[in-house]
Amino acid sequence: MPKHFSPAEWQTINTHLDQNPTAYGMPERRDDSVILASWNIRKFGTLADEDGPRKSPGAFAMIERFCSACDLVAIQEVQPNTASLYELRDRLNAAGGTFDVIYSDITGRAPGQMGMAERSGFLFNTARVRRGDLASDLSFDRSAVVKNMNKALAESIAKELPPSDDPTFMEKVQHWLSGATQMAGARLKKFVQFIRAPHLVEFVIEGPGGDYQLYCVNAHLVSGDSKRERQQEFFALLEWLLLDSESTVAEDGKIFLLMADLNLDFESSVDKRKRGVEAYLTDLNSERNLRAKVNFPFLDGGFLTNARRDETYDHIAWIAQDERLPRGRHNALAGTLGANQFDYGMFDFTQLFVDAGPAQGQGTDPDYSKFEHDFSDHMPIWVRLPIPSNGQHRFTVD
Repeated sequence: MPKHFSPAEWQTINTHLDQNPTAYGMPERRDDSVILASWNIRKFGTLADEDGPRKSPGAFAMIERFCSACDLVAIQEVQPNTASLYELRDRLNAAGGTFDVIYSDITGRAPGQMGMAERSGFLFNTARVRRGDLASDLSFDRSAVVKNMNKALAESIAKELPPSDDPTFMEKVQHWLSGATQMAGARLKKFVQFIRAPHLVEFVIEGPGGDYQLYCVNAHLVSGDSKRERQQEFFALLEWLLLDSESTVAEDGKIFLLMADLNLDFESSVDKRKRGVEAYLTDLNSERNLRAKVNFPFLDGGFLTNARRDETYDHIAWIAQDERLPRGRHNALAGTLGANQFDYGMFDFTQLFVDAGPAQGQGTDPDYSKFEHDFSDHMPIWVRLPIPSNGQHRFTVD
């Protein structure tokens, strides 16, 4: 059973947070704006097993405290057992909320087989956010998968096998084929299909000046040691959304809102990641003359979103053609336009736990073992948008 804070330590943490919640990035609920959040809550599934509660009471209460300030939360790592998700909804509603949930089928494994099985979940405040008509996984059809597989197979053969007139050709063919069961993983160095299918749900936020029609994409992309595989999934997802944006965004007026743990670790710094994304977008735009604009604000804000604060894994980003949503050049205006206008942030619970005292380790690093399993190993991130109104700020480009 993982270590966790004692009830007395959780009380100390909450008392410290009460003194200045915004200092740690805890969002504040306000009447004329909504909070849209994304959070990988580590192994958010069964409430208890033979070893006791999966989340300690204090950890679950802190999860509830954060979510109570939000209107829409995309949750990654919802487990096949959804008891914790429903318990979270029920606790929020018992406290006077009007929340509901929707989640995907199990993804990441085939039925009856081992794999990274989990669901993508949404928790939403029905007083502020209405479900739309669309809910679907994002997946490639069989012909596309076969085409991707054949292309990857041909490239793998070309790189790993010698010419057919090489005397060692047959020996190397036999060796290569002996690893056939691994071809979709380590042997094939090209994107074939998402390991865990992203989940898209339409939500609508209405106000006196119109509405936001959001196509929210909840994604938990592949993790592990292969940075190449992480890149492939990320750019495959981004290309999917960008190419579909011609009809969905430019013609239908929807907003793609990506709310995800992207495991975005394919360069050594946030600046390099940002330049890599910008170069990709520029190239694709020049090829297709796309009209929708893309904004990844958490690449601008200097946020390190894992609990150990050394990676920017988690993102809320949008693909839109809507002047009510900022472009990348406007991100510096976050929090300066008024209490209910555009802002974004991260609940830095690691700093909270250290400042309050219970997470202070023996050396310079916090004692991560006391919270990254019981609570989470990812920080929740959030974006504030005004309720649609005629007087809200418009992000125009001269």
